Amino acid sequence: VCTLMATMPGLPMFGHGQIEGFAEKYGMEYYRPYWDEEPDNYLIHRHQQAIFPLLKRRDVFSGVENFLLYDFYTGDGNVNEDVFAYSNSNGQQNGLVIYHNRYGSTSGWIHTSASFLNKYSGILENRNLNQGLGVSGEPNRFTIFRDSATGMEFIRSSRAIKEKGLFFELHAYEFHVFMDFREVEEQGYGQYSQLHDYLNGRGVPSVEIALKELMLAPILNPLHDLISVD
Repeated sequence: VCTLMATMPGLPMFGHGQIEGFAEKYGMEYYRPYWDEEPDNYLIHRHQQAIFPLLKRRDVFSGVENFLLYDFYTGDGNVNEDVFAYSNSNGQQNGLVIYHNRYGSTSGWIHTSASFLNKYSGILENRNLNQGLGVSGEPNRFTIFRDSATGMEFIRSSRAIKEKGLFFELHAYEFHVFMDFREVEEQGYGQYSQLHDYLNGRGVPSVEIALKELMLAPILNPLHDLISVD
């Protein structure tokens, strides 16, 4: 819930003692708290790890001009209303948030936004995910982005994002906040394509480092065998 609050348009409001995990609820008219409570260090750590970094990037999420809400379609073609998915942008950087608000697992795609009213034309419109993320959709390009929740980087085909969107498998109350989207153009011997196929959707700490390791695999793999214990 705090993740949604930190990434929805508008001003996020935190209550007194919310971060510390206090049970007493009091407003600004109180001079002091009446209960003697100890801060919940685990809850504070979770805020420091997952919430505070998002608040430092509030400019990506605070506006409404580029906000898009997406339907999450499961394999049977139905919309899962328990999944919240939306993108936003400050005009230079883009962010994508997805959250599963249910105790259970699900999987599916986000591709097309819900209808919204264009205030200039007065017509209801939809946009594809690649438009919301500033992705060109060109066949020779790949999109790299980072998950703020885990720190892992992912690489996807820009054309696939345009044509099909993004696929997710989500467990109970799982969330992701994807940021730092950037596109790279395939060059040379198709290194990005090879890395994309090799990872097969998996995340890595750094796509660029993973790319170097893949290119050096013919040297590194025999070296690892040579210096192994066996």
